[in-house]
Formats: sequence, C-alpha cells, structure tokens
Amino acid sequence: MTVRMVESKREQFVHIINDTELRSRKSFVAASTDRIQQVKNRMNSDDIKSKLDTDEKRKAKAAVAAQSIPKLNQQDEEFVEYNNMKAQALLKQQDQTLDELDHAVVRVGRMAETIQDEIGQQNKMLQEVDEDMDDAQQKLGYVMGKLSKMLKTKNKWQLWTIILLALIVFILLFIVINF
Repeated sequence: MTVRMVESKREQFVHIINDTELRSRKSFVAASTDRIQQVKNRMNSDDIKSKLDTDEKRKAKAAVAAQSIPKLNQQDEEFVEYNNMKAQALLKQQDQTLDELDHAVVRVGRMAETIQDEIGQQNKMLQEVDEDMDDAQQKLGYVMGKLSKMLKTKNKWQLWTIILLALIVFILLFIVINF
C-alpha cells in the first residue's frame, strides 16, 4: 500500500526515494506476498491436515493411557506421605536455623558498631594524650633551658644528674621526716 501511494504521488517523494529504491521495494513486496501465499497454501494442504489429525489421535491415546495407570497402593501412599512430612520437618528446622543465624549476624553487627564507637573514643583520647605529651615536652625543654642558664651549663647529662641527685635528696628527706 505504501509503495502504491509513493508511485501515485511520485512528485512528492522524488527527493526521498529514487526510482531504483522504489523498484527494489516493489519487488521485495511482491516476493513477500508470493511467499505468504505459498505458506498459506501449504498450511491448507492435505498433508498438513492429516498430520494435525494424527497428532490429535496420538494426544487422545496418551490421555486414555494416563487414566488407565493404576493408583498407588496404600503402602506407597504412606511412604510418600511420610517422606513429604519428613521433608517439611527438615525445611522447618532449616528455617529455624537460618532465623537463629540471622539474629546472630544482627547481634555481631551491633557489636561491631559498638566496638567502632569505642575505638573512635579511644583514638580521641590518645590524640589528647599525645597533645598533652607534646605540651609537657615543650615545657620540660623550656625548664631545662632555664635550668641550664641558671647553672651555666649546656650539657644535658650534667643537668639530668643534678635533677636526679635533687630527687634523691628530696626522697631521703621525706624518709627521714616520716620515719
């Protein structure tokens, strides 16, 4: 239908579809129409109709054969029922185990969050201690500098020896006074 419309109003479509393209499309449509007609004819052929009838008969025979299979005897039914109950009990037990595992995973997750919070707080405290140590070290350096000025020495070993001896004097004085 589209090809016929383009042919009838050729002047409107000259710049879009050239004559070669129009002939190609026209032959494609004709070949497709012929192929569709061949398939329709084949579908209506006697061979296909007999094949459909044969398939219907085979299907009916299979349905009759399925109905004629004897039912399971009582022992087989009990065996199947017992195994079904056993399988259901096993599934229920597995569900309970999975629920317990789920609860355990949730608890571990909460514990991990608590540990993370605790580690964060301890890191903060360590930073504060580090800052305090830096501050104390600076103050000690300042005191040592003043002490070395006062004692007129730059040798650190002499300063430490003096401080240690002063501490020993204070300890001995404390011992003598208290005992």
